[in-house]
Amino acid sequence: MTAGAEWPGAAEYAAWYARFAEAVANTPREEAGEPLRAELHRYLEAFLRASGAAAPDGLGTHRLRSLLTPLLERLEAEYQAFARSPVVLASMQQAVATTAVLPSPAIDPLAKALHTLSHGWGLPAQTTPRIEVWREGTTRLYRYGVAGRGSGPALVLLYAQINRPSILDLEPGHSLVEGLVAAGRDVYLLDWGDPAPEDHDRTLAQWLHGRLHRAIRAVAGRRKVDLLGICQGGVFALLYTATHPARVRRLVTMVTPVDFQVSDDLVSLWARACGPAAVHDGHGVSGAALNVFFQMLAPFRQGVGKYLDLLDHLGDPQWVQRFRRMERWVHDCPDPPREVLRAFLADLYRDNALVRGTLQLDGRPVDLARIRVPLLNLYGVNDHIVPPAASRALCGLTASRRYEEWALPVGHIGVFVSDRAAAVPTRIAAWLDRR
Repeated sequence: MTAGAEWPGAAEYAAWYARFAEAVANTPREEAGEPLRAELHRYLEAFLRASGAAAPDGLGTHRLRSLLTPLLERLEAEYQAFARSPVVLASMQQAVATTAVLPSPAIDPLAKALHTLSHGWGLPAQTTPRIEVWREGTTRLYRYGVAGRGSGPALVLLYAQINRPSILDLEPGHSLVEGLVAAGRDVYLLDWGDPAPEDHDRTLAQWLHGRLHRAIRAVAGRRKVDLLGICQGGVFALLYTATHPARVRRLVTMVTPVDFQVSDDLVSLWARACGPAAVHDGHGVSGAALNVFFQMLAPFRQGVGKYLDLLDHLGDPQWVQRFRRMERWVHDCPDPPREVLRAFLADLYRDNALVRGTLQLDGRPVDLARIRVPLLNLYGVNDHIVPPAASRALCGLTASRRYEEWALPVGHIGVFVSDRAAAVPTRIAAWLDRR
């Protein structure tokens, strides 16, 4: 959001959020009961007041929820309409033109709050045994389930460069990696890491034809691998399979955007409003700035609603621990490589080149019709980052004769951590076995 085009009360809300984040992050793990409950009450009551609602001190949890639930639904609906309005898109374009990106009085304390949460909650993810088998620069390749090797071709997981892949191995019982290993797959994961200064000059083609290709050769030599690409990593997997079809046996994509201009895609609207000009020379856009961008897609749900859920579950230590791990992951974003981000904004969001068949990597066309391998495409019905239509656009663009789609009743992150998606790893392994 930009100055002059923001929700009334946004600055006050963000200031309270910063104070809340500081208090929560400094709450010792063993004292996460009543002290945290009191802080949550103060924060949510402050939000009610900032929204113009009557909120006397000392509201009970039930009364607090009864007041907040309809308010959050109304504010989120109003905000979603507002966020798509011409005044917001024009403000973003103006901010990029003047290099004053996101100059809202709400942004600084909000960014500080997100940074505080990323460093104060502890409980890092990654629970399945693994060994490092290859590295290049800051990129690492890990092999999982080292006590008992899986069977069949190697399954290589590709995740985004704008988030940590630790979300794929969050905790026992909520881990895509753990589930795939338990189902007998020989699982590898490519962790892009934090880009070194020279990595910001590396083009998308150099990442795919260089570092990714060398990692896959390190896994399997000249043998084929199975690829599982997630979110931005799904785009990488599609591009790699289209340009190196002899190296991939089967392909799975999860919550992967293909059509970058579907009508209900707020990420697309904002990305096109900002355009590649938002990526400045040097190190481009910071991970912290991108984090604010994604949090502002649904601020009432992301910044308020989930803490109301936390208040309801404070008596469940396992739930609270998972919440802490999720918060740590959500707010710990690496800086995206500059030229990759610029290519996504220019070639994919602005030009929609993947759907139109006009994408080129180092001057060579990328034709999705070169993908002939069995292909499984999974998407979240409630995904607000990659709307279903953006992912389902893949159907018909490849030459695969064994293309399948699975609709999952979850959102973007729920695909790997929700209880409703617990059977997904087993189902993926079974699909691979049938193909």
